Amino acid sequence: MEYKNYNYTDKFDVTEMLANDQNVVEIIIGAINGIDDQEWLEDMCIRYILNKDFATARAAIYGVGDVARIYKKLLKRKEIQQEFDKVTDERLKFVIKEVTDDLEIF
Repeated sequence: MEYKNYNYTDKFDVTEMLANDQNVVEIIIGAINGIDDQEWLEDMCIRYILNKDFATARAAIYGVGDVARIYKKLLKRKEIQQEFDKVTDERLKFVIKEVTDDLEIF
């Protein structure tokens, strides 16, 4: 297995890459690693929480937890919780439980 360091620092580039709907998981991870704009990152994650692709939705949900760890709080916690409440996939509900437990720390 090869380790890849995803790190995107330009919001415009990330937005363009996301529009192609390719490699979304890597782009979410890279944006969180490189972009210093909490509100923008939260909006990006919110956009993908209900994505039909399991890996994409999982990355967005875990991304919320990563943003909370980086910034020590969430600006859009209510919106995020509303999206979490709409998730029906049991596998993603487990991920949400993990992230929600982590959020209690913040």
